[in-house]
Amino acid sequence: ATFTEVPKDVTVREGDDIEMPCAFRASGSTSYSLEIQWWYLKEPARELAHELAISVPGSRSKVANKDATKISTVRVQGNDISHRLRLSGVRRQDEGVYQCRVSDYSDDETQEHKAQALLRVLSRFAAPDVQAAEAVSHIQSGAAPRRH
Repeated sequence: ATFTEVPKDVTVREGDDIEMPCAFRASGSTSYSLEIQWWYLKEPARELAHELAISVPGSRSKVANKDATKISTVRVQGNDISHRLRLSGVRRQDEGVYQCRVSDYSDDETQEHKAQALLRVLSRFAAPDVQAAEAVSHIQSGAAPRRH
């Protein structure tokens, strides 16, 4: 069983629309019950990974769920599942880690697979001004007018 498409870290401007893909394929010929969930985690992946590393394995899921919000759930019968997360008019407070969790209810035990990506949201106005300023200083400090 494996992800066939995973979300990637993305940086967008405020107000932009984004899509994060997540697709999963279960191995084998039997038909499965698959569930895909999108979660939003406030803290960046770094801190999360750090917390998981120092926590006791048994308490792992508790730590990971701190500050986590479930966004959506899709459930199918079959071997393939795919669910794109669409965010339109992204705001600064949407910044964070988006995690795609796939639960596979095929065997006696449920298996959970996770993939996650970090969304960074830039202020609508910040970046262009900086680039413009750099361009201006570059022109000024560029080659002196040529004398013929």
